[in-house]
Amino acid sequence: MPSSSSSTAVPEEIEQWLVLGKQALWVEDFSGTCQLECFCASCFHAFCTHCCWFHHEPTIHMVFPVAADAAGRGVYATHGPDGCRVHPDFVEDVLAAQDYATRLPWDAFCLLCGTAFAAAACPDHHRHHHDPSLPDAVLRVERRGGRHCVRCTGSEWWFPYVEQILDDPVEDDGDEQLLPVMTRRPGSCKQCGDPDTGYLIAVCSSSCSESYRRDLAGRRQRREVRQAARAAAGDQAKQLIDGLRISNY
Repeated sequence: MPSSSSSTAVPEEIEQWLVLGKQALWVEDFSGTCQLECFCASCFHAFCTHCCWFHHEPTIHMVFPVAADAAGRGVYATHGPDGCRVHPDFVEDVLAAQDYATRLPWDAFCLLCGTAFAAAACPDHHRHHHDPSLPDAVLRVERRGGRHCVRCTGSEWWFPYVEQILDDPVEDDGDEQLLPVMTRRPGSCKQCGDPDTGYLIAVCSSSCSESYRRDLAGRRQRREVRQAARAAAGDQAKQLIDGLRISNY
C-alpha cells in the first residue's frame, strides 16, 4: 500500500491493478525482447504480438504475419490463392519499409498490464491499451551495473505503490533518479532471498519481516531527505534569480 505522503486519490480497482503490477515488476528479469512480426493494414503499423495483439484484433483489423529473411527483409504474402495482389502499392510500400529483424530489448513496464515490453515496439502503449481516463503508468527502465532501474522523479502518481521494491538511486541528476528494482525470485523471501519461502509467503521469518520494514523505512527517509534538499536548493536558486532581477532594475 502507498505511504501517507500520497496525495492522489486512486480508485480501488486501479489500486488492485497496481498491486498486481508491482508484484509482476518485482520478479521481472527484463530478459525478453520484442520483434515486429505482424503488420496491421488498418492502422498502418507493424507490431509485436507480445503486448500489442489485442489492439490489432484480426477479426476487426486487417492483420498480416510477417517474417524476416536472412537479410532482414520482411517476408509476407503478396498474392492470394486467386492470384490477385493482397496489398495495393501504398500499403506494400509502408509494409516493406519496416524493420522485422531487429530484436528490441524490453525497456518499459506497464503497471496496469503487469507487462514488460520494448518502448520502441509499442510507443503509444498506454493510449492503445487503457481507457483514456486512466493516468499513464508506464515505467521507463534502464540497465545500470547489471541491475534494472526505473527512471523517475519520485513524484509520479504511481510511485507510492512501487517504492517499497525500489532501492536507493544509482544516479540522481537533481530532476530524475535511477532507482534499481530489487528483483525477487518467485517464491523466495523478499528480504534474505531464501528460495524455499513459498509463493504465498513474502518473508521467511519474523526477523526478516522486521529487517524488511526497517530497510524500507530507511530508504523512504533517505528519499525524503533528498527530495527536501532538492526543494531547498530550488528555492535558493529562485531567490538568487529574483535578487538578480531586482538588482538589474
